[in-house]
Amino acid sequence: MCIMWESKGNKTLFRLNGEEALLIVTPEGMTDTFEEKEEGVFLWHRTTEETVVSMCMEAETLFVPEHTMVPAVSYDGNPWGKAHEYKGLEKDGAAYSYAFHRCAVPGATCSWNEELGAALFGTGSCSGSMQKSAEGHMHHRVLWPEEEGPQVLYSDCWGPAFRGTMEPSASFTAWICIGEGKGAAKKMLHTAWKQEYAAKKPVRKTEEVWKLSSDYARLLYTEEEDGLRAFSIGFTWNGKEWVKRPDFKYEIGWCGQNASLAISLLYDYQMNGREESLRYGTAVLDSWVEKARSKEGLLLTRYDPEDSLIDACNLGTAGQQFFEAYDQAKRMGLDKKNWLDAAFEICEFAMSRQRLDGGIGMSWNRDGSPHELKGTAGAFLILPLAEAFLRTGEDRYSIAAVRAYSYYYREFANNGYGTSGALDTCCIDKESVIPLLKGGLLMYRATGFDKYLEMAEEAAWYLSTWQWHQTVKYPADTVLGKMGYDTFGGTAVSTSHHHLDPFALCYVPDLLELSERTGREEWKQRALAIWRNGVQGISDGTMQLLQAGPRPAGSCDEGILHTRWGNYKTDGENGSWGSIFSVTQWLVAWPCAFRLEVLRKCGNWNLLDGLF
Repeated sequence: MCIMWESKGNKTLFRLNGEEALLIVTPEGMTDTFEEKEEGVFLWHRTTEETVVSMCMEAETLFVPEHTMVPAVSYDGNPWGKAHEYKGLEKDGAAYSYAFHRCAVPGATCSWNEELGAALFGTGSCSGSMQKSAEGHMHHRVLWPEEEGPQVLYSDCWGPAFRGTMEPSASFTAWICIGEGKGAAKKMLHTAWKQEYAAKKPVRKTEEVWKLSSDYARLLYTEEEDGLRAFSIGFTWNGKEWVKRPDFKYEIGWCGQNASLAISLLYDYQMNGREESLRYGTAVLDSWVEKARSKEGLLLTRYDPEDSLIDACNLGTAGQQFFEAYDQAKRMGLDKKNWLDAAFEICEFAMSRQRLDGGIGMSWNRDGSPHELKGTAGAFLILPLAEAFLRTGEDRYSIAAVRAYSYYYREFANNGYGTSGALDTCCIDKESVIPLLKGGLLMYRATGFDKYLEMAEEAAWYLSTWQWHQTVKYPADTVLGKMGYDTFGGTAVSTSHHHLDPFALCYVPDLLELSERTGREEWKQRALAIWRNGVQGISDGTMQLLQAGPRPAGSCDEGILHTRWGNYKTDGENGSWGSIFSVTQWLVAWPCAFRLEVLRKCGNWNLLDGLF
């Protein structure tokens, strides 16, 4: 790759491999300088003759892009799905602008085709924007002060445009990344990460996290009158007290994580000798195998409601967890072949529904008939299939896993994004590509083919577009300001759900493995940053936020409203602090489950504690 640039008059032209790639026009009264920090990575510094109270630093691509991205906000303008989200890059001819705290990288925009790519991102309280010209070129912009418009996305509506203010300044800085195709976006992610990452100790030590989380798991344990044993999906505030949610109560994977919680309690018994943990863990797993059945005898992924679907996300997770549960039981001297049988039963379900093209489907009715065939989240069923091949060496599992991985990876590679993993929306998201990272590593272990490792790494780069590369400083009178919450390392949910959550905890062990296998230190850093972000906000039994009472020990919020996304309130021209930069007040089970899962899979707790 060869990058050249030259300035003539007020214009600076960048070329990649001899082709014109990017043009910057310097306005009158301003001076631009460029310093190449790495190949294709430039620090762009602009000074003005007089101080100003606004600035737009703009770069025009000299190629027609095929793909665009605003990290964690917009992927090709979000053409897939029908959720409440930013559609396209503009509204009524006005380009959307996105505040630095809404984007995974502040003020970042990217565009590329097969040969050429460019990305721009800013520093400080800025915003990003991009707009296509009549020639099809993309105009990338970093804007000061912070602004969002022409309308702002909230969870349940569109709000009015926002424009902040800034102190007069004569100096502004942005970063330019130029590369071959989507390599420019990877350069942007790598550069932003390298600028901000610092090794830190988490706010809670691993031993404390294990105790609080296992305590919460036992608190979630519930015995129904019909003999059902399960972990509640979480606690919610009813205005007087924290209570277990009365509906959609039990789920084996996704939000409920019953299988994972049960396995962790088996580990807890082995580590700490708590008989209660052993009783709860075995009872829950046995209950799912025996009682979570449709009238046709199929394993269910939710106990309630009665018309709930069997979905690939839950089912794939359950299959892999039943394998692990059997292994753990065997280590403890327990004969739990029914758990192993359940894992293979899920594999058989997937293989019997696999199409000739390799796709399996995303959800089924309780009688086993298909409900939804489309969606990258079907890739979750790769995981038990690959596990089955690793254990048995049988070709039929290998063939099914290879065909499924090929199908779902091809779909991801063609689109550049994943879909439908966040099961309560129909949009582009983060979660659906997690099984392509996990599955790629499993397939690499099973086959030794380097290509699977490369594909797992491509999935990891995509997941990194959802990870926060910055620490946002929140106003002191906001909930997040009072909590001292650090956004760095956290991940957003989807293009429709603009909040951070710790779901990325579930692939911390996979990033650590990827780092070891590729030799890329950045994957380990990203894993540790996810862990540090994900152990914030855990209640010790005394934590109180908003108007609710003390939270149960080990619980935490599902979502962090890190941007203008919460329930919008017209409390003044630009809304109310109470509706943004806050928390969800939903103490769901899965963050607890994932913390325990990381700890039981990561043998080096000192690494997680920041004891390098």
